[in-house]
Amino acid sequence: MKINTKEILGGLALLLVLVGTPLVINYFSPWRNHGSTRIINLTAISTQGIWTADKVDGLNIWNSVFKKATIVMHKGEKVILRFTTVDVTHSFYIPELKLGPVFVDAGHLYDVPFTADTTGIFTYYCTSICGHCHFYMQGKFIILDSGQDVSEEELAKINKGIDTTLQFCSTPLNDNLLPKDIILKGKMLFENRNCILCHGKGGKGGVKNTNYAKTTIPELFTLAEKLKIPDKETADSIIQLLRINADFDKLNNNPPFRTYSRFLAQFKSINQKILDGANILQKADSLGPVPPLCMPSWEYYLTQDEINAILAYLINQNKWEL
Repeated sequence: MKINTKEILGGLALLLVLVGTPLVINYFSPWRNHGSTRIINLTAISTQGIWTADKVDGLNIWNSVFKKATIVMHKGEKVILRFTTVDVTHSFYIPELKLGPVFVDAGHLYDVPFTADTTGIFTYYCTSICGHCHFYMQGKFIILDSGQDVSEEELAKINKGIDTTLQFCSTPLNDNLLPKDIILKGKMLFENRNCILCHGKGGKGGVKNTNYAKTTIPELFTLAEKLKIPDKETADSIIQLLRINADFDKLNNNPPFRTYSRFLAQFKSINQKILDGANILQKADSLGPVPPLCMPSWEYYLTQDEINAILAYLINQNKWEL
């Protein structure tokens, strides 16, 4: 049988390409070629509402609870932040350090070099709406002076409150178990739908939003005042109307109280803002970073009945003068 040299050489060349290319890519790929630089691996998990530095793989992702990442560096240190996600698209953002947002798609590794040129304790965020636990995807990024260290006790104080909020994320709300009472229902929705993370417990506000013109996320416990509700008696009547899902437009023909038209205009405006969200916020410094916390659209996540319950709960939070 005559040996075809060209065919043999062609087959060897093809074999070399098939075998050699992966080896070359693996050797020279960015995640292999950082020398002695420290690599900080961060994996996003939407169902647990975390970025974690723990090892995540196909064997443990389904039955493990991972630890939220607290990143500790020293001033002057250079690292590679390596991002990946096991599910949906996420982002990693530290506005005060002008780091990101880095958008991370499933199935890809993203290597981002970072040099710590300042000290402090900073908050990282996910700014891509990634599911029920999205607003819990926050953690601390700590940069210490050279030679300084931080104890486990100090880390616990820095992270106080972060892990405890996960109780709402790890136990998604079962709509069938919502209380019948509209106030209690609104409270549970306010907490479980993550409103509490930005607007504070009981809507008391005070949550910082970096480079936001108003500094902190607005409080909501004064919603009754914003709705132009004059007194507790009127507030109770409005809560009752919300309880029975009254048609507020029809009531305008025969107003149940004197300032009803003013109330109705504000009510419609606030209701629409909940549905539309508020993705564009005014910056304190026009050249500074984009504020990380913004209100998403709830049009497809809350029914009108649920919105009414949340509004009833917040109206009930108002402290009326006796």
